[in-house]
Amino acid sequence: MLGLLGPAPATGSQESKACCTTYNRKPIPFQRVQGYRAQTRKENCRIEAIILYTTKNMKICVTRKDEWVRKILVQLSSKLKKMSKTSSAARQTLTKTAPGRAPCR
Repeated sequence: MLGLLGPAPATGSQESKACCTTYNRKPIPFQRVQGYRAQTRKENCRIEAIILYTTKNMKICVTRKDEWVRKILVQLSSKLKKMSKTSSAARQTLTKTAPGRAPCR
């Protein structure tokens, strides 16, 4: 069973958005996870959760307390750092100029 998203309690003029109401406890392969976001109680949600975004455009509610979730978060962080380094190296390569040419800006 997947963690469920339900409506957040209405407050003032804030836009109503979906909140996790339960957690998925079944591990998901890292290859199927594209990203995540944290859900906090400050969002008027009843539980703290991590919402995983999958390659099939699903949102899965999980808890950071589960070991497999912590491993996925570490893997995603590592992947992001590698992407950042690659992007930084590409920018440096693009800003280097050939002899006798002005750099592009």
